[in-house]
Amino acid sequence: MVVPDLELICEIMLFSEGFTLAKTLAKKMVVLYKLGKGQLSKQHHYDFGLRALKSVLVMAGSLKRGSPDLSEDVVLMRALRDMNLPKFVFEDVPLFLGLISDLFPGLDCPRVRYPNFNDAVEEVLRENEYILVPEQVDKVIQLYETMLTRHTSMVVGPAGGGKSVVINTLAQAQTKLGIHTKLYVLNAKAVTVSELYGILDPVTRDWTDGLLSNIFRETNKPTDKKERKYVVFDGDVDAVWVENMNSVMDDNKLLTLPNGERIRLQKHVALLFEVGDLQYASPATVSRCGMVYLDPKNLGYKPYYQKWVNHRTNKSEGELLMKLFNKYIPASIEYVMEGSFEGFIGDPLKRVIPVTPLSMIAQLCVLLEVQMAELKQTTQQEAIIEGVFIQSLIWAIGASLLEDDRHKFSEGVKKLAELPQIHTAAPVMIGQLPGNEKHLYDYHFDANELQWIAWNNYVPPYEHKRNVPFYEVLVPTMDTVRHTWILEKLVNYKKPVLFVGEVGTSKTVTVSTYLRQLNPDKSLLLNINFSSRTTSMDVQRNLEASVEKRTKDTYGPAAGKRLVVFIDDLNMPSKDTYGTQQPIALLKLLIERGGLYDRGKELNWKNLKDVQFVGSMGTPGGGRNDIDPRFASLFAVFNITFPKEVSLLRIYSSILNGHCSIFSDEIKQ
Repeated sequence: MVVPDLELICEIMLFSEGFTLAKTLAKKMVVLYKLGKGQLSKQHHYDFGLRALKSVLVMAGSLKRGSPDLSEDVVLMRALRDMNLPKFVFEDVPLFLGLISDLFPGLDCPRVRYPNFNDAVEEVLRENEYILVPEQVDKVIQLYETMLTRHTSMVVGPAGGGKSVVINTLAQAQTKLGIHTKLYVLNAKAVTVSELYGILDPVTRDWTDGLLSNIFRETNKPTDKKERKYVVFDGDVDAVWVENMNSVMDDNKLLTLPNGERIRLQKHVALLFEVGDLQYASPATVSRCGMVYLDPKNLGYKPYYQKWVNHRTNKSEGELLMKLFNKYIPASIEYVMEGSFEGFIGDPLKRVIPVTPLSMIAQLCVLLEVQMAELKQTTQQEAIIEGVFIQSLIWAIGASLLEDDRHKFSEGVKKLAELPQIHTAAPVMIGQLPGNEKHLYDYHFDANELQWIAWNNYVPPYEHKRNVPFYEVLVPTMDTVRHTWILEKLVNYKKPVLFVGEVGTSKTVTVSTYLRQLNPDKSLLLNINFSSRTTSMDVQRNLEASVEKRTKDTYGPAAGKRLVVFIDDLNMPSKDTYGTQQPIALLKLLIERGGLYDRGKELNWKNLKDVQFVGSMGTPGGGRNDIDPRFASLFAVFNITFPKEVSLLRIYSSILNGHCSIFSDEIKQ
């Protein structure tokens, strides 16, 4: 096995970059990387090899030429810090800074500031009405710096870290500075490898162009304009497709297609990967890319609701909402995620599928938005808004909890509210909460009646229709009524909804019954049932058959209508070797970016307008798989619990009574 002499290579490169103290600096550099490899946590996206060293040396050389007056160890320290910090997870940052201060004692050097670029980034974020979080602004700068030394960069991190915003902000900031930047976003896992790179028919030698080869050829046309083009791979990275890109990602910068065509990566083009984790990427791939890691802990969930509150037109209402957020949210999120509540530490509450705190807050804001739009101005406005807030809290932060932990969460919210509790069966007035063993989940806050009313009071009587097939029979119960209410609120707001629950909890029937009663003049319905054999092509054909062309690249249902797509058994498609579900990769691109690529000869981007998604899936286990957390974060997720005994009794007795209604009393008995 050949092991490179890192110290000698560093020394020679430092000399060639103009460093006079190359020998001692090379030693420090190699020691730092050795310590980093041994002492920092083991992450899939960490690489302390020769390629990583080389990019730091190139950066150090450009810094040396940029500020020749600075001492050499300060220049190298700055390069080492600024090139390595972007890739570290939250917990490793202080450790690495400690290692650097040990090797370069007494040196402290501020971050390099790019005056025009930094100002442009902050301006873009303000224009888009984002809250300025210093760590996130710095991540945009870190990505910019990484892309100065590498033509392939990866933005890595779990859902809710702000990856898409960082990439878009970088593009908009560069455009603002006169370098027009265009992003070409695709999900490589939404299509097969032959559709991605193209395929050569071995018999006829006919060449069918692929999606990536088409985009690559388009972007790499020589140009005299001041512009940048970034190909963004938003989706899982694994050996099935990314190993074919190795020659593009290293210094060859060459994509070789199956038909022998070679496309060189031009100066104005760069590759960007937006990915959750790199557990299936080979070390060869990882070492070729610059890494920027976005940890959700840096962003948190506060900026989301601050931005939402700032959007409210009524300022006094905004101040009250801010107070309620500070009163309820930090404690509720900590209780669900960590299990600690008012000084007591327990186990985290169990959820039906993993949901990020940011998704919970987004769900809360949507529920507040739809309910507050219906409020009338009264003298008791403060108490009404608190009632609506508590109800939204239950169906956002507590929506994905399992049955046993719902009771704990309900009790926790009552303690946080510090409102008087009423223990009788009568409706509970505004400014009070249901007490005793009563769940807040079983009550609805009626903003018109100004009281908490049990969901049971809203259950309509069951009318038996003898001609309806058994699988379409829906006996209204407390569960179906409250889930229909949630569906109605969120579907009208155009928020994707996902119902998760055990078999037999009436997910499909509840959704289908609600969707059937939508106005047919305004809504079209499309039901798609997923199975283990479903491919992304099946999904795309189904969708394309239900929409029509509006303009050159815009498609949608007939004018004035919207298409509501109900996907049943969302998690059934089988996973490939590396755990990706192809139809879900396509849906992720469609829901997040509002369109998809044509799969025929054209390969152009199609925008899909007025399309809304509702999904249902069984709890993961058996033939049903876990779904990608980055995909789940696009939905409002609700756990559909198994009906209580009272509801089961009502369901079966109603059906039996209806069926036996034509028989004589003797037979009935």
